[in-house]
Amino acid sequence: MEDLFEIGDTVRLISGGPLMTVNNYKETLNEVECVWFNALDDKAESTFKADVLMHDVDTEFDEDDLEFDEDDLEEDEVDSEGEFENLHKN
Repeated sequence: MEDLFEIGDTVRLISGGPLMTVNNYKETLNEVECVWFNALDDKAESTFKADVLMHDVDTEFDEDDLEFDEDDLEEDEVDSEGEFENLHKN
């Protein structure tokens, strides 16, 4: 049987949260040890059941992703129901 997770894979909790890196996968226990950096740039680590994690599908980027221009800015406004409404026009 092929491992679901490999050391170095990037994952997130299914419910969201930071991008994490798989540090160890214990298939027999269905546990994945992950490491990440929090908002304060402190190293954090924890063990999760494999069932609550998903592979991050958008970890590939190119140099264009590092560039910023005014087209990247979007104006948002809160509508009457408290939802954000995107006012950016292409």
